[in-house]
Amino acid sequence: MPELDAWEKVFIDDNSNGNGFLNSIHGPNYEGADNPTPHALSCQHCHGGGDDNTFNTMEEAHTDMIRDPSEIGVTGCTKCHNGENAFRSACDACHHVETVDSTINSLHTNLWGEKKSIEDRCGRDFDSLGVDEFFDAKCASCHTTCGQCHISRPNSVGGGFPKIGSYYSHSFKATPDMNEQCTACHGSRIGHDFKGEAEGNVADVHRSPNAMKCQACHSAEEIHGDGQYTGDHYEHRYEVATMPRCENCHQDDLDSGFGHIHHTGQDPDCGNCHHNGGTSCDACHDGGGAFAFTYPLPTMQCQVCHSQPYKNCTNCHNLVSGGKYEIEPSTLQLKIAQNPSPHREEYDFSLVRHTPISEGTYDDWNLDLPEYTSKSTWQYTSPHNILTNTPQTTVESGQSCTASCHGSPDGVNGYLLRESDLYEADGTTKLEDYDANFPYVIRDDFPATKELKK
Repeated sequence: MPELDAWEKVFIDDNSNGNGFLNSIHGPNYEGADNPTPHALSCQHCHGGGDDNTFNTMEEAHTDMIRDPSEIGVTGCTKCHNGENAFRSACDACHHVETVDSTINSLHTNLWGEKKSIEDRCGRDFDSLGVDEFFDAKCASCHTTCGQCHISRPNSVGGGFPKIGSYYSHSFKATPDMNEQCTACHGSRIGHDFKGEAEGNVADVHRSPNAMKCQACHSAEEIHGDGQYTGDHYEHRYEVATMPRCENCHQDDLDSGFGHIHHTGQDPDCGNCHHNGGTSCDACHDGGGAFAFTYPLPTMQCQVCHSQPYKNCTNCHNLVSGGKYEIEPSTLQLKIAQNPSPHREEYDFSLVRHTPISEGTYDDWNLDLPEYTSKSTWQYTSPHNILTNTPQTTVESGQSCTASCHGSPDGVNGYLLRESDLYEADGTTKLEDYDANFPYVIRDDFPATKELKK
């Protein structure tokens, strides 16, 4: 997303957009029916700074000004409200019950998922590490506030009022804009996939031709996450109970068709197609020409069959001289593995994405990772690049599923995460995280072996 000029970030015109804000429920001129006691809000009510007519210079006007009054604990509301009536943010004054409470422990606000990842690899509680300063400088720029989703662009892309056709001019939007807010933060991976911007890919079927936006699947309840965490707070985005699942809309599809029945853990009645009186493949194949699996078969995450290749990292984030990171280019891959996620255990097999971390990632924090090799670096992923028909689902006439998917070759272009993916380029030296990732590889004799990691 292109950076805005300084004046563009804050400009509010004096015509339709500016007047729209002044007359809105958040503006000083609001006279709506639901405002029986007019509360003439000024800029200072939320942003602090010098009162009108008390300053002569820009510097004086901006003294003690709050850039983002929706950030917890920094609101200008305390100029009038303090003690028991103090608000945690400007939003809290009116939206306390509906949404603000739920954001206190949300992943958007606190980045608990990133902190949990650091805890796992350090083997210690995050608060005991003493790295808040480093975390705030290098990680916390990705966190967001109510205002960065509903008023301005996120700070991670430079902030400022969004510009879509015309300036929003401090307009409050109940639903964030997909381009200016959602994919502004999530664009390098999710937005990139969803819009079909990767070479050789096309837009997600939900995007084109169906023109769906993020909110079609991601509800406000999911994003705010009120009360859905099982402990003190969320530890991972896949822990959110109301996150979207393909089955929410496509359950009828999953109950029909050869591919769906065989990949969703159902027990098919072979006699429906093979009229020989038998209801089990074993009645004819006695394990010789059929898989040694017994029904029900293992379950597949929907994206295993319906995703296109997605951006995947290789070995990166190794700290080198000058406090810089040596980052290898990402590649387009699609990798199927035994499901490594403790939060999405309904699937035996899922897509995985390699996470960019090494033992040297936090060297400039003076932080060791004694548990680095105990945590898998191939992680469950759910790409936003869905198609009805993909190379995995396409079987040419006269060929078997082995040709399209099950017999996929080893290597970066192969669909299956193999043991060979856990070695250095020389093919003989094991990567340091080999042991952590090995339980999730698909062995060479799959699917002739029933035994799974579970």
